[in-house]
Formats: sequence, structure tokens, C-alpha cells
Amino acid sequence: MGDLEKLVFGFMLMINIVLFFIGLLMYRKWRNPTYLKLLGAFSLMVPANVGMALVPQKLMFTYMFFLSLYAAGIVVTQIGIFRLYYIKRTDKLFVHMGATALTLITAAMSLFLPVQMSSFLLFLSVVGVTLYTLIKIFPDVGINPKYFMVTILFAIQLLLHLSGAFTGYEMLAELSLVFSVFASFVVFIMIFEKIIGVMQAATYNSTRDEATGLFTQKHFIHQANQALSRGKNAGVIYIEIQNSSHDSSEESFRRAGRAVGRALEGSGFAGRYQGDTIVALITNVSVSLADLANSIKMKIDVEASSAVLIGYIDIKPEFTLDDHILEAKEGAIRTKQSGLNRIFDLDKSKILAD
Repeated sequence: MGDLEKLVFGFMLMINIVLFFIGLLMYRKWRNPTYLKLLGAFSLMVPANVGMALVPQKLMFTYMFFLSLYAAGIVVTQIGIFRLYYIKRTDKLFVHMGATALTLITAAMSLFLPVQMSSFLLFLSVVGVTLYTLIKIFPDVGINPKYFMVTILFAIQLLLHLSGAFTGYEMLAELSLVFSVFASFVVFIMIFEKIIGVMQAATYNSTRDEATGLFTQKHFIHQANQALSRGKNAGVIYIEIQNSSHDSSEESFRRAGRAVGRALEGSGFAGRYQGDTIVALITNVSVSLADLANSIKMKIDVEASSAVLIGYIDIKPEFTLDDHILEAKEGAIRTKQSGLNRIFDLDKSKILAD
């Protein structure tokens, strides 16, 4: 085996081992059938890579067995990529399943079939998937450049091996491996990019309230305590939403939460606290708490058609986050019980009530 061939097989093996472990970790975490497909694909491709590297003759029966396993992995990988990128599609992909079956049958029969026949069956399987992708899938979902490259590169790989099998030029079979390296690298990029996006989305969803898009209570408390420890904060605003529209309570609160988020842009952050309550920490010390409270009230009134109680308090260094929230909350509750409709001073808390 020459140095270039060793480099090619080493690179292919490294990529497929990394992808195998990515598939394993993602399946263990999410238990998603898509990750199981990818895990199965790379479970075929890793030992196939090893076997192909150990067989010096690329036009031998033994090599065809490992190449057949690799081709099966190629097809299953394309199924996984399709499911990963087009999660809303429910296509059955019968062509892909048929191609997978044909490659596995070829692997089982490779020791008994002529090399030319085995190579032709593998080429037929991969090209069938390629044509189906180009003619049926891409017109429906649009062309993904990386997905397009993967299908074409794998097809060229099998075409070159088929040419070598019929002409007897082993150099063509060796050249086919170069295209396999490029295809494997593109697959790695596609899967890595998508999984990073999935993990970022999962992280975002774990810290955000689904209805309002604001922080969850747990994440808000964590972020607010960190901000208070750093200092330079203006105050805390306590907001209680009272649904007075024809919309459902949850829909009204969703709109109110979105309105609060827009009102706070550049001024601080907020989180859903308890029930229909929102708490905000104002980090911009140049902002007037009274003006911001009025702005929030008006936005909620316009966008959610909901009554609102708002209490705010300036930051006191000796107070904890819970102290600030409790003081503003108690003022809001007293205002609600008194039926007042004005801003007034209550133990240095300012209360705005409908």
C-alpha cells in the first residue's frame, strides 16, 4: 500500500469513526430514529474501511465484500441525512430501502459473483438513489448544495470502480477512493452543522418559556443573581397580567410576554416567574424605571388587551433578588386589593395599577 493510499484510508477511517461516536452519543441522548440510522450507517462503514484498507487488490472478491458493506452504509447515510435535514417530510424512501437491500445481498454473494457483476450491482444501487434524489427529492424540497455533492461524489466513486472492474485498470478503483474521501468529509460537515444547530435549539428551549419566549423562572433567577453580583443594575419590575380580553388566558399571557420582551430590548431581561407573573431585571442604569413601566403597561394594553399591575423598585445593595421581587410584589398586591388606579410610593416601591 502506497503512502497516498494509506493517507486516504486513514482519513476515511478517522472521519467515519468520529461520525460513529457522534451518532452513538446523539442516539443515547435523544433516542431519535434518525440518529439510529446514522449510527447503523457508520457501524457498517467503519469495519468496511478497515477491510478495504487491508485488502491490497481492489478488484478481488474479498475487497468487493467490504466495498458492498461500505455502499450499504452510503445509502443508509443518505437516508439519515434526508431525515435530519427535512424533518417534516414523511417520504417512505422505498428506493433507498431497495438499494440498501441490494447492497447487502451483493455483500452476501460477493464471494460467488464475478467482480464485474458485484461492482455493477453496487453502482446500480447508488446511482438509483442518486437519480431518485435528483429527480424526485430535490424538485420537492429544493437543492441543498452539500447534499447534492454527497450524492454525486458517491456515484462517481462507484462509477470509477465499475470502470476499473470492466477494464482491469486497478488505478481507476484506487482513484475512486479519492471521491469517497471528499464525500465523507462533506457528510461530516453536514451532520456536524445540523447537530450543532439541534443542540443550540435544545439549549435555547431549555432556558425559554415556550409561550412567551422569555426566560424560564429557573434561568431568570440564575441570570439575575449573576447580574446583581456584578452590580450596575437599575431595578426590578414585577408584572402581573390579568386577562380581560376575549382570548384564552394562555393566549393573552403569550401576547403580554412578547410585548414585555419587546419593551425591554436594550434595557434588561425578563422571565416568567409564577403563574401569570413576569419579573424583569433592568440592567441599563440610564433608563427611567417609571417611563419603562409605563411603556410596558401600554404595550401590554395594546398588544394583549390585558389589565396589568406593575411594581418596580430601585436596586438596593443590601437586598437579594428575592427581597427585590417580594417588595415590588407586595406593593402590587396591596394596590390590587385597594382598587387604586395610580402610581404611588410604598416603602420606596413604585406601583402602577389598572
